[in-house]
Amino acid sequence: MKAKRLIIFPLLTLLSFFSCSDLNSNSKEGNELNELDLKLKLEQILPPTIEVLSIQESDVRGYYTVNFKGLEPLFISKDGKYLISGDILEITDSGLINKSEIRRNNLRKESLAQIDQTDFISFKPSEIKHEVFVFTDVDCGYCRKFHSQIKEYLDLGIQVNYLAFPRTGTDSESFNKIVSAWCSSNPNKSITELKLGYKIEENICDNNPVQEHFNLGNSLGVSGTPSIITSEGRMIPGYVPPEELMGLLES
Repeated sequence: MKAKRLIIFPLLTLLSFFSCSDLNSNSKEGNELNELDLKLKLEQILPPTIEVLSIQESDVRGYYTVNFKGLEPLFISKDGKYLISGDILEITDSGLINKSEIRRNNLRKESLAQIDQTDFISFKPSEIKHEVFVFTDVDCGYCRKFHSQIKEYLDLGIQVNYLAFPRTGTDSESFNKIVSAWCSSNPNKSITELKLGYKIEENICDNNPVQEHFNLGNSLGVSGTPSIITSEGRMIPGYVPPEELMGLLES
């Protein structure tokens, strides 16, 4: 049987600043607009803080994918009349495939690959079987629980690469703490001490990656800590015990 596609609309009602009259104002039935015209139309409607990065073909006939900076993509009909939010699920003989989640996984993988390895605080096992990227906060209870078991993750062969994600934002005590860990002469020791509740010397150095990590986390959909991302780009939100995480990585 030939595969079919279906769009699921968990957020069918679009952002409140869009109105039918806005989207339909310059569109005629069956009249397709090119990507540039659609981009210009959206930029006239969107708040100036929202940046349209690109418009490209989607998996659904008659719709483009609209990619934004730091936001989930939307889908716009080629005549510019309809704008849709939600995941695209492909119906196949073997079940449903979430095409949107595959796209998100690829985006996470590509984004993490662009970060200099020296910008992580990494805990490496003697033999690496798997590698995860963990957005962390030094004042988060479950982040501390995760780190209290760091030896168990390493014993299983899981390399842990920490990225900074101070949940209280960049103008906070937690931000200064985590920056100080990244700027210290021994980041691994410093972040361990902070997660044990100890104080370390404040050290706010230039060109630290904390702001970059925080912005990246927001753009990738990180909403809490710890947030674990596998080397394939799959996101596993929240604390996961060592053996359970190993099972997820092996599956």
